[in-house]
Amino acid sequence: MSAGTRGLLLASGVQGGHAPAPAHETILIVSIIAALVVAFVLIAIYMRRHQRRPKPVTDQWQALAVMGELCAHGWQANITLYGWGAPVPPDAPAARVPLVELEWKQFDEDERVVVARRVWAPTIAQALQTMVDDRRTDITFEQIEQAVSDEDDVWWND
Repeated sequence: MSAGTRGLLLASGVQGGHAPAPAHETILIVSIIAALVVAFVLIAIYMRRHQRRPKPVTDQWQALAVMGELCAHGWQANITLYGWGAPVPPDAPAARVPLVELEWKQFDEDERVVVARRVWAPTIAQALQTMVDDRRTDITFEQIEQAVSDEDDVWWND
């Protein structure tokens, strides 16, 4: 026999037919596939929720950019830092650390104040984040009110 014939015979000997896999191997493979599908679904859910969550504001430049987008006609903020033992306004929350007071205003197209708020926080970054969160909450409420007013059946306005 030649080398080419021998190779042909070896190849033809392994082709065709198959031995059935033992039941425990089949169960193992199916369970691994199921675990991978569950992992994929969990990762997809996490990524979807993570993308919808707005990024936190960490400095004044991010706050400036985000509030510029959220307040179309302008806004203004004043930050007051209180040192240890400094007198604070009577409506300030009780705190063991010096407080940061942030007063912010939103303007309309006629430069009138539409919203004026004051927030308290232990740090400047947290005060800026609270201001942005307040504005985002306002926008959510405005969207809800708009959706309700667009409906014909508004039972509480009767």
